[in-house]
Amino acid sequence: MTSEILKKLSLPNLQIIDTRLPDFFEIGFLKSSLNICLKFSEVEKITSFIDNEKETVIICKEGSENESIQHLKQLGIKNIHGVFHFNDEMRSSKLFDMIISISSEELVLDSLHNPKAIIIDSRTKENFKSGKIHNAINIPINEIVTASTKLIKNQETLIYSNKGVTSMLACSYLKTIGFANVKNVWGGFEQIKNEPKALID
Repeated sequence: MTSEILKKLSLPNLQIIDTRLPDFFEIGFLKSSLNICLKFSEVEKITSFIDNEKETVIICKEGSENESIQHLKQLGIKNIHGVFHFNDEMRSSKLFDMIISISSEELVLDSLHNPKAIIIDSRTKENFKSGKIHNAINIPINEIVTASTKLIKNQETLIYSNKGVTSMLACSYLKTIGFANVKNVWGGFEQIKNEPKALID
């Protein structure tokens, strides 16, 4: 990758969408990237995150270029102007960032012993009502953008979804607007509810 491409990827008005799985995204991505992975299929949940007027570039796994383009087009993203692979040059550049994921067991311990952390359940209101981790607040994924203005940027923020896909999108968005201490919960509520110490309301 040339320095010219890295310069292009640092432009402030560029929309960067990373289609890699959350497990790969979390350990290295470009700042300002949104993680809309190839498993993400619900159009209505990403509407608030994207801007079809912006020039969009894709970061993807090598070999998934065409699949990524078609997937994002099906989600309504039309203005695609480039496809790149995440590589070592990106990893060593000033654009590099990471997201910490914690286990369901770690989340349970935080819910019991860390009153300073805010725990966000990004599932639907219906799922939230059917069961949630103790102390969690419900901000469905399609409300994260508007609700983020009421959150505290330097507060430890732990986010879970059903299986960890939409929660990584929420984490990636919060990172783009300056949240430094945001963590994704690996495996989501499907893992949390099986923890023996979990307080499920």
